[in-house]
Amino acid sequence: MRSQIALILILSVASMYGQTPPPAPAAAKKAAAAAAPVKTAVKTAAPKTAANPLGKIIQMIELKLPESAVMSAIQGAGKLNPTPDDYIKLKQAGASDAVFAAIAGGGGSAPAASASAPAGAKAGPVAVAPTALSINTDFSTLSCSKPVANSKRVLAIDEFDYGTVTTAVAAIFGTQVNVGKGILALFTKRLAQDGKYRIVERQKLQKVLSEQDLGASNRVKQGTNAKIGRVVGADAILMGTITVFGSDTRNNKVNAGAVSGGRLGGFLGGVSVGKKSDKAIVEISYRIVDAESSEVIAVGEARGESKRTSSGVGLAGYGGGVGAGGAVDMSSSNFQETVIGEATVDCVNKLAAIANSKEEQIVPKNNEVEARIAEIAGNKIYLAAGSNDGVQQCDRFEVSRVIKEIKDPSTGEVLDLQVEKVGELMVMEVRDKISIAYFNGSSAPKVGYVVKKTR
Repeated sequence: MRSQIALILILSVASMYGQTPPPAPAAAKKAAAAAAPVKTAVKTAAPKTAANPLGKIIQMIELKLPESAVMSAIQGAGKLNPTPDDYIKLKQAGASDAVFAAIAGGGGSAPAASASAPAGAKAGPVAVAPTALSINTDFSTLSCSKPVANSKRVLAIDEFDYGTVTTAVAAIFGTQVNVGKGILALFTKRLAQDGKYRIVERQKLQKVLSEQDLGASNRVKQGTNAKIGRVVGADAILMGTITVFGSDTRNNKVNAGAVSGGRLGGFLGGVSVGKKSDKAIVEISYRIVDAESSEVIAVGEARGESKRTSSGVGLAGYGGGVGAGGAVDMSSSNFQETVIGEATVDCVNKLAAIANSKEEQIVPKNNEVEARIAEIAGNKIYLAAGSNDGVQQCDRFEVSRVIKEIKDPSTGEVLDLQVEKVGELMVMEVRDKISIAYFNGSSAPKVGYVVKKTR
């Protein structure tokens, strides 16, 4: 100890006068030698930090290198054993969910585990990292049973206009009756029984919507309520005008007479054509219109005649009566057994046959679905579209990365997207507003990517 103090004093004095200090005692040299290895250890630790594979991967992410290169580096890095600080650095660098999953899953350790598996043994859940599934899932290995598509055309039927036959209707029924609504009900029933079309309600659609709104409130017991849904769109609409109801007045001279007894005083209830007897006739001029383009698909006439003739083609033998507000049940057997009832049923049957024959001329609407990826969790891709949007189990989607949005310079509205395809999705689970799918492609998908239904 004393020798060390003496050495320090000698060195201090020498440095003050610029003289070379005398040789250090052996004890001082030994102390200096003991300190040397510490400096060497500090110098050799730096290269080890620089060569840290995880640090290189973080640097690659910061430089925004292609994610495929980052994923390749992770696979070749072996066991990474990231710490919480490492995860923070990855997040700050902008690492994607797929990169986090790959690093957490062990990087390149997953393929090694798969290679060491015994021959014929099934791969366990640890054998393939979640990221491998999200990048390249073999769809043929997925058990998927797609619901049978309903190929029937969807037809809406408009209420038939009867403005041209109001005089004849009033003469037959003794009051004004909405025969357009009555024939609509009869025709809808007949067409639905044939089963060629899917018939959608349009006349009382508001009642359906009101029931859905009520079901969405807290006033209906959960599980029994009607869910908010999207109404099925029609492929075509059948519209019609009743041009003849009673007899074809276009081909006969008509003289109006008085109504006797509040019902029928003669042919057509006081309307005489100078004949003792005649058949009842009902004629409907129809047109089938494309619901999307409003293009007229088909036009024509359906003409029905009674089997019997009568000097009064009205309601002879009808015991149903006319209800309040001029309502009459045209589907009742009492009405259909009258002469005018026979003609009405014959016209409706012929119109239904014509409508069924035009089915192939109606173009079914494609159920186009376009959405965005809302979330990625391991190998599951969540889409912002569900059964309410027409998505079904086993549907296939094309996945695209958005390169550029084309916007209206005045309003800022997105007019179109420039995209690049990166893979495909297969939907395995469908809920009301979301769908869960698996991905197959060249690079990992990201939240916000565009998906479009292909089949």
